[in-house]
Amino acid sequence: MSSVTAEIENLARSLVTAAFPDRISCPIEISNSALENGDNFLGLIYNVSVSDDNGTIHLVVKLAPQEDYFRIVMPVREIYKTEIFAYKEILCEFSRIQDEKKLPRDFQAFARMYASRTDNLRESLLMENVKKRGFRLINHRIPVDYPHASLVMREMGRFHALSYAIRDQKPEIFDSWEDQCHEYFFSSSIQVPALKGITRLVSAVVNSYPPHQREKERRALKEFAGDLSTIYKSGLVVSSDDKKYAVVAHGDMELRNLLFKYGHDPEHPTELCILDWQMMHLASPALDVLFFLFLSSDGELRKQYYTKLIDEYYDSLSSFLRELGSDPEVLLPFPILLEHLRKLSGFVLLIAIWLLATNMKESDDVPDFSNIDSEDVLVTMISVVPKRGYLPRIRELVSDMIEFDYPFSKLVDQ
Repeated sequence: MSSVTAEIENLARSLVTAAFPDRISCPIEISNSALENGDNFLGLIYNVSVSDDNGTIHLVVKLAPQEDYFRIVMPVREIYKTEIFAYKEILCEFSRIQDEKKLPRDFQAFARMYASRTDNLRESLLMENVKKRGFRLINHRIPVDYPHASLVMREMGRFHALSYAIRDQKPEIFDSWEDQCHEYFFSSSIQVPALKGITRLVSAVVNSYPPHQREKERRALKEFAGDLSTIYKSGLVVSSDDKKYAVVAHGDMELRNLLFKYGHDPEHPTELCILDWQMMHLASPALDVLFFLFLSSDGELRKQYYTKLIDEYYDSLSSFLRELGSDPEVLLPFPILLEHLRKLSGFVLLIAIWLLATNMKESDDVPDFSNIDSEDVLVTMISVVPKRGYLPRIRELVSDMIEFDYPFSKLVDQ
């Protein structure tokens, strides 16, 4: 965990001053967040409290990593600019259109950003601390249960509906977002070491099958392993035919980036808050759907609820889009959604093999990506198989791909 240096304190104070100029002389307390290793890979998180006679404002400062190699291999500046743009422009427009329709803000699943910086090596955001409003993380190493998955899918439907409403009713605004909403992370220099690490992980999964059992799954995974580079690159491209169905996708919709709030029943969340908008870009809504269901659920939940959760997502999107004054059957026909789920399934399986290997490590075993100094070290970090649960989780995904008739060896033609 990173200590609070004088440099970090000065940067935090500059953000607080920009956001609350009337509190420029107020005492500020800065402390490490309570996040465990593995809860956030692309930033340093600090709690900030600003107090005066009127009370205390509880904030969070998120700072970009500083390490040279990390910034070479990861598109740090681009993804921080993307997240700031999400808060300054896109999420504000989502709130605005709901106000214009005189609707209650059915989609409020995000924190408030008070200030930001984009100067080199000082990329940072000052956010509200939503934990003070009762939101909390749940263990992302444990597969999500149905009540949490249902809430996420319904809120995701509302989130995507707002994109479609703006695209339909304010096309000039939606078109202006295209220049700011590129996919940076998976398209960056991380591709080469990631594919090397994923190749090793796939081999570990293939070798984990008992001899002469589940041969269909093993063969499918071997074919998949021979086409990883093509699948990876194809998943980053939105065809001209599919582009008309693109939305502002979160791009990393998994439990690590989701906080939940509860009422009287601690097992059933009532509100959702989505964090970490750094990977936001224009893409098929199926990308977010598959990210969540592949990275955050297990075979048992998908076997019972996969179809139901897809239906809940689409019903939520459709009903909210109608409230906003647009036609879901024109903007995203249900058969198109199902088609896109098939098209992107191979890509998201590949990403799940990679990211679950990191997500499922216990906090003491999570590699310190900030100390990477070479490609070989990064490949090794990516390819270490977690001690518990990872291989069965991936085998379940492979089995479900076959059950859903999703393609392995290549994406269906785009």
